[in-house]
Amino acid sequence: MPLPRAARLLGVLLLCLAPLAHASKPSASPPAGTAFPAPLLHSKDITYSVVLYHPTPPKGDVVAGARTLLTSNYKKLAGTWKPGAPAPEVDVRSVPTEDIEHLEEYYLRYFARRLNDEERKRLMGAQHATKLSFHVPFAKRNESLQEATRFAHQLAAEHGAFLWDAETREYYAPQHWKQERMDTWYTNTPFVQAHITVHVYGEDENVRFITLGMGKLGLPDLVVEQVPRSMTQEMGVLLNGVAQLLAEGLTLSADGTLNVDLTRVKHIRARNQLEARTQKDARRSMKLRAIEARRDRGDPENHLLELSFPGNGTPHERQLAALDTLFGKKPDNITPVKPGDAELEAVARKARTRLNELRPRVEKGLHPPEQLMVKAGFRTDDGSSEHMWFEVTAWEKDRLRGTLANEPFGVSGLRRGSSVSVTLPEVDDYLYTRPDGTEEGGESSRILMRREEGR
Repeated sequence: MPLPRAARLLGVLLLCLAPLAHASKPSASPPAGTAFPAPLLHSKDITYSVVLYHPTPPKGDVVAGARTLLTSNYKKLAGTWKPGAPAPEVDVRSVPTEDIEHLEEYYLRYFARRLNDEERKRLMGAQHATKLSFHVPFAKRNESLQEATRFAHQLAAEHGAFLWDAETREYYAPQHWKQERMDTWYTNTPFVQAHITVHVYGEDENVRFITLGMGKLGLPDLVVEQVPRSMTQEMGVLLNGVAQLLAEGLTLSADGTLNVDLTRVKHIRARNQLEARTQKDARRSMKLRAIEARRDRGDPENHLLELSFPGNGTPHERQLAALDTLFGKKPDNITPVKPGDAELEAVARKARTRLNELRPRVEKGLHPPEQLMVKAGFRTDDGSSEHMWFEVTAWEKDRLRGTLANEPFGVSGLRRGSSVSVTLPEVDDYLYTRPDGTEEGGESSRILMRREEGR
């Protein structure tokens, strides 16, 4: 079976092994399964901030110039805040030098992914910063976010500064900020995934999803627990779809559920992305239960809403059933191979030798973007063998353990995301993603693809 697209786990997601250690301490988590309180779905008062990092000392008084620009060009933001009043408020002030945290290269690899090496070096050397704080009523959330995004960009562009979104913890150069945050609006509707980020982390075969940045829209951040690593792409698409629907007005039903109907997405780009993932058998809608999420170290201070999946079975089985309902099933291609194929057996021998060399790294624990996929044969219902890929999450004694990345054709006891394990002699091939993001292995897939094209 060729390597599935699901093996490319990062996509638009930020894959971390642990949440950010510098975030606030979590409050007590609610009891398991507690329904999310409907009044907390929308925040009456919204606060967020953007920090401009100046790699060279700014010319002139940035704060005074910002206030002048605010009153002349951004009058929708230039009100005086009063509780319950409709006018947003903006506070602009210089950050004291002693409060500017030194940025490490390792940290910027994750949170300044859009910057090149030279831009990161300039950002790390910044000793001046300006903080823009926004206080917005829920009724003005979209137009205020659009104006705040434009205002921050203009200031950054005029002063040659980098932008830091304190809610998503991401760094931008002005041109990237414009492309992602400004140019993706559809009338008064934001392209939500451009304004949030998703953290995915975990130390075993299951990972936890959490969004950051939904608070800018007066909405709770979203959580999904116990997701098999091989299902990260599909779950990320679902999470972005739910976030978009919430931003466009989706509310809790009386029974505490969210009626997720992908056909109701208004933003054209978001709708097209969702449609590109759906198959002919997709129902495109279902109800998901909204519960209060447990808190973990590094979570945002915002309210947290966990998406709980209906039905019976394990969390993995219920998640997979929901994804199949919303997006339909997309089976992987299968290529018949006769037993004793000399070319593929040679690949398998080389793979096992290389895996023995990689074993110490795997046993110690791989750190993203490091990743190890292996292919092995699994007995089918009719007694033959089906060769599929799985992501390795542990190597214990003589067995490689992980989660299945392919959707089986003839193994009724397995589904994509199922926990599997094999011994080294059972391995047919490997695909290793190195710490620098480059890859090695996967030779069997190239051979099978070449044979398919040659038919």
